[in-house]
Amino acid sequence: MLLSDLPTGILMLTGSVVTAVEARELREGDLLRVSGTQVTVTSPADDHVLTGMRRVSVSFRPYDNDTVRTEGWTLPEAARFTAVQLLRPEHVECALCKPGTNSHVVLVDRVAHGWVQRWVCDSHHQRS
Repeated sequence: MLLSDLPTGILMLTGSVVTAVEARELREGDLLRVSGTQVTVTSPADDHVLTGMRRVSVSFRPYDNDTVRTEGWTLPEAARFTAVQLLRPEHVECALCKPGTNSHVVLVDRVAHGWVQRWVCDSHHQRS
């Protein structure tokens, strides 16, 4: 479920968003900008035989056409990239409902939205 699919209510997001991501934090589907080219991570960052290194598979369009190039990169786990989209699952629960009765797992884009600080369902919002 995406954040936009969360049932109606009041949603408070943190102001802190992610602008860069390290190689060790990459997951399948992450979008990055590398030297002006948008790159999609096609497999998660796996440990490499060498300590401190990560192996990542990526795909990108190196030219302005439909050609898609797929590569495997081996890089230091602390290598930093400019993040375009980082969807991460987050457990969101109505702050006023009985615990465990109104909760959802949503994908939150850490680049655009940061973290969910608080969510109040519409029924509780209407009562106040």
